[in-house]
Amino acid sequence: MEQGFTIVRQEDIEDKYMTDAEAALKNGGWNYRKFEKITDQKKDGEDRERNVTVFRLEVPEFGTYEVTVTIKAGEGERKLTLFAGRRNLIDTDIILKSGETYRKTFYQAVTPYIPALSPRRCNDKFVFVSIAGVDSNELGKQGSPEISLNVARKDVPVIWIAGDSTLTDQNAGIPYYPYGSCAGWAQILSRYVDKAAVCNMAHSGMTTNCFRDDGHYAISLEFMKKGDFFIIQFGHNDQKRRNLGARGGYAQNLRRFASEVRLRGVTPIICSPISRVPLKLSKAEAQELSMPLYYSLLQEYADAAKEVAVEQKILFADLHEETMRKWIELSDNAKDYFIKGDITHTNEYGALMIADMFVRQVGGELPLIKNTILPVPTPCQDTKDIPKELPLKSPFEIEPPYLDIDGIPEYDGLRRAFKYGLLDPCVMYLHPYDAMPKGQLLMVMFNAFRMSGVRPYKKKYKDIKVDEWISGYVQALIDAGYIDDKDEDNSLFRPDDPLTYGELAKYIIKRYEEIQRGTFKDTETARFEEDYVNEAKKLGIIKKENVKALDIANRADVYTILADYMDIAREKSGAKNENLPKDAEVHPVH
Repeated sequence: MEQGFTIVRQEDIEDKYMTDAEAALKNGGWNYRKFEKITDQKKDGEDRERNVTVFRLEVPEFGTYEVTVTIKAGEGERKLTLFAGRRNLIDTDIILKSGETYRKTFYQAVTPYIPALSPRRCNDKFVFVSIAGVDSNELGKQGSPEISLNVARKDVPVIWIAGDSTLTDQNAGIPYYPYGSCAGWAQILSRYVDKAAVCNMAHSGMTTNCFRDDGHYAISLEFMKKGDFFIIQFGHNDQKRRNLGARGGYAQNLRRFASEVRLRGVTPIICSPISRVPLKLSKAEAQELSMPLYYSLLQEYADAAKEVAVEQKILFADLHEETMRKWIELSDNAKDYFIKGDITHTNEYGALMIADMFVRQVGGELPLIKNTILPVPTPCQDTKDIPKELPLKSPFEIEPPYLDIDGIPEYDGLRRAFKYGLLDPCVMYLHPYDAMPKGQLLMVMFNAFRMSGVRPYKKKYKDIKVDEWISGYVQALIDAGYIDDKDEDNSLFRPDDPLTYGELAKYIIKRYEEIQRGTFKDTETARFEEDYVNEAKKLGIIKKENVKALDIANRADVYTILADYMDIAREKSGAKNENLPKDAEVHPVH
């Protein structure tokens, strides 16, 4: 090693930081796996392909750096994988036989970064190099590889990444199992880039609004320069916000990003959101609903992204169409490209495949991408059998990270809602006194109720589409009888109307009665929304005595009421650790 690199060791990181995300940021994007069975913990030198050595060098200033890694093999053949920065893949399947030498030069951007689950910038100035297949405890011993690292400050173009969890630099565990390592596809992009750096500012939970509001875009603007590129891919979280409709706020924000970076001499690139594993209908359902057999909840956002790109003459990668086609082709084997039990977040093989799609679609138009044809490793090349792990720290163990709730009267209720997993831990602003659109309530309410959505949606309401995000929740409300057909206009759901206390109380009381009695309260007398509000007050679920059924409920009150419902429902039922529904996400809308 040269230039003051140090090896980061497990004891330097473990149990010293509040969150796994913060710990990984100090360790080149890595955490440490803890297996349920002590026999699954490998001893030094065992299964060395799984070992990862992390090198860290503090540099004097933010900017781009040229990094040269030289590895001279020791005894025996080795298979290595090279990462830099926050686990950005540089090279894979490096096979070194005894005495052979491998050398790789690449570029790394060092900038401020806002860790997940935190509102504060991290201003560390570190260059990280990680090598999977090398055990740090063997270095310096006879027969071990010799590793040389050289770093020099050098200005090169930067490819900036704006997006959500499907692109972000995801943490992974040591020992290293690619099949069980979550990865965003932009994490792989450095593999294809020559004489340029990739700076991934994408973050989990981001919408086109949050990326700007939470400060990630500001860091990009602070450091970007003429000749850089700016890749934009959102949609997964925008679709959960009523004010970010595909051809409304979402499309407007894409245009704004593109026009702003162009003024700085930066070239924008728009990508349609990658597809989740598509939903499937029977032939009878498809015919009845006038839908294709396979459908995506993101199709409208993919279409809108393409429309903006064409309208603004922006380079476009249609990742939605290609990934959806691929998942359909793979059928049940599509699961091998995702984290276990997930249909949205890819493992390393999924990220490799999608990065390859991006490069094949637009690489010829990007002078910074030279390696447009590289082999793409597949899940069959490594084990899928990963020892069962102890869970990582829950993101809900920390205090709520929001910058706009400190000291407000509703703080305690919001804190309880956060601990129940009802609030998104990845954003910085809760907007507690904004109205809650009726359609935006549904996901967080279903999490509180521990209910799952039901698909397909049978088109009861003219203003809800089969392939939109909330349709499964609406169908579940219909099936459960939580929606009263005697409502004044039962042809419209009105998802964009502000939620009233009466509507919220009706859902909560019906759910409460169903859990307590196994059915709704048997009464021949019709109940009105004011009756539900009064019942919720008697139970202590609504604590504000002066609210009326037609009053608009703000977000702080909605979350507090749902937390109070959960407290009371659990106390009555004796439930303690009831799991979230199977379709719950870490990013409930707000």
